[in-house]
Amino acid sequence: MPVSSILLGTGHLPGDLAKGETLEVHLHLDYPATPISLGVRWGTQSTGAGFTLQQATAYREEEHLRACGCDWLRQVANEERLSGRVFTPSEILQRRPIGTESSPPLEAAPARREVPDGTLEKIRKALLEEDFEEIEGLRDLLNDTLVLQIAADWRPDLPRETKDAYAALLLDQFADCVHPIFRDALNSPCVESRAYAVCVLTKDFSRFNEMLVDGGLDEERVDAAIRSLEKAGINA
Repeated sequence: MPVSSILLGTGHLPGDLAKGETLEVHLHLDYPATPISLGVRWGTQSTGAGFTLQQATAYREEEHLRACGCDWLRQVANEERLSGRVFTPSEILQRRPIGTESSPPLEAAPARREVPDGTLEKIRKALLEEDFEEIEGLRDLLNDTLVLQIAADWRPDLPRETKDAYAALLLDQFADCVHPIFRDALNSPCVESRAYAVCVLTKDFSRFNEMLVDGGLDEERVDAAIRSLEKAGINA
């Protein structure tokens, strides 16, 4: 039977020296309306509630998320806002950074769905037409082979908007083959492309949160992050 609830993280508040209360964050695959639950467990008792991704990442829940190692949900929530639609539980799970698994489920959901025939052609068409809405859906179908093929298609002399489309498609990929794409994206007029380039090149999506002001990307913070990469030689 498929797992319907996945434990994303547990932890204790910094002031809880006795560790009497355990905080928990769960993802519920079969509750798309309120896929995130935040709970507290003490002894044999527990309490909790379900939230939308935006509600779960509100400022008042920041301490809970940080204690459970789930700060990455804030970046996913920002991506959801930028996309203009509500992410499914599976889409949230697919954006969980590698290495944050707290307790593997009995039957873990696959990282990517099975890739239908003709997917590469659809991706190439969406990139050529700079169809960002289509790209949003195709991103979930990427696998290692597709990423290699798409990265091989990229050229530095492509139109800037097309290169931004490549960045939008590959924004959650860390493979070395995408690095030329994102080194180039550091110079994009599109602030989203520059911000995701910082995260990909440092392999650290927590940096996305550092570039946010009132839930939106701040160009000054993004450019400051890029300058820090230049000093470290990461964008070379």
